[in-house]
Amino acid sequence: MNRSVIFDIRLGASGDMLLGSLIDLGLDVNALRRELEKLGLDGWDMSPVREVKYGICGTSARISCTEGPVHRTLSDITGIIEKSPLPESIRNKSIAVFTRLAKAEAGVHGLSADKVHFHEVGAVDSIIDITGFCAALDLLGVEKFYFNEFCFGSGTVQSQHGELPLPAPAVVQLTRNYTAVWSGRDGEQTTPTAAAILTALGKQMRAPMSFTLLQSGTGFGTRSYTYPSYTRAMLAETEPRAESDIVLLECNVDDMNPQIYPHVIELLFQRGALDAYLTPVIMKKGRPGTLITVIAPNESLDRIKDLIYRETTTLGTRVSPVVREKLERGFSTVRVFDEEVRIKTGYLNGEPVNIQPEYEDCKRISELKNIPLKEIINEAARKSGKKPVYNALNSSDEKI
Repeated sequence: MNRSVIFDIRLGASGDMLLGSLIDLGLDVNALRRELEKLGLDGWDMSPVREVKYGICGTSARISCTEGPVHRTLSDITGIIEKSPLPESIRNKSIAVFTRLAKAEAGVHGLSADKVHFHEVGAVDSIIDITGFCAALDLLGVEKFYFNEFCFGSGTVQSQHGELPLPAPAVVQLTRNYTAVWSGRDGEQTTPTAAAILTALGKQMRAPMSFTLLQSGTGFGTRSYTYPSYTRAMLAETEPRAESDIVLLECNVDDMNPQIYPHVIELLFQRGALDAYLTPVIMKKGRPGTLITVIAPNESLDRIKDLIYRETTTLGTRVSPVVREKLERGFSTVRVFDEEVRIKTGYLNGEPVNIQPEYEDCKRISELKNIPLKEIINEAARKSGKKPVYNALNSSDEKI
């Protein structure tokens, strides 16, 4: 079983709300403060308060700082974190969040990530929010965390760049390809800090999951609305999950020049497909057709669909989330005819169960040395410890 946290963000999410919900789970605040002091930053304070809002008991992290307006770059912030004696896991997670945030801001402003100047998020209190969240995960022994759909409010918000529409442009960038709902309520229900934390480190729940609930906590922010606004954190034991961040896309085609199919398959892989293949099918009215099947990461789905509609004659596609289970993989090399061949090995519970020479390496050597491909594959397999499966000439006695 994995020790996980499930964040319910349907009523809002901000950096301090996320941290407040973890504190409300029973996190040792003194231990958290000791970790944050390792950053070497002055002029901040954390005074969590347990209070009742909207008829619910929870915790406000109450992080404050005396620092005035400041513009820090990504390198400024990563420098602060990297120089600290914080555990490596906390440093890496914190930097991952700021890097994702920098890329989102870069997309909004048309800059490179290293040229982005953080305004609100570059302040000490935001650095404490993000690093504090990452430290809290370690202190709670949390291996993974999940979250449900993002919630967007309406209206505008003031920033260093002036008045911005909600959801804020950075939030729009950060939540692309994630499920979200528009609540219709006025106010900022998802902040850039929260969106960056969740998408950089967590997984959105896209299918039902089972878990054993151990404890729950509620985190409040500093803003007050006329409606409930808080984040819930549920500490749980979850079963190890197979990957569920990929989709299967299919379409049937019966009116396209077959010369086009290899071109489409090649482009699909260029657009990020993990696999793509063709299956002959009999369609309505007894017409022979072709089923195009593509397996791709969620983030490549829009590019894949655009390609399918532009390059084929289909009028529609079917998209389904799929669960993928993978063997643990390892890579090594062997020398065959004085050339290197990469070997890919699949492990089941630590035992090698699938050993395969890299085809392209074997093909290159076959063409270079003018030796049958099957002999190259067989010899590479033999040297890697795999029993040959091709009926090749016995090359085991050759000087290779």
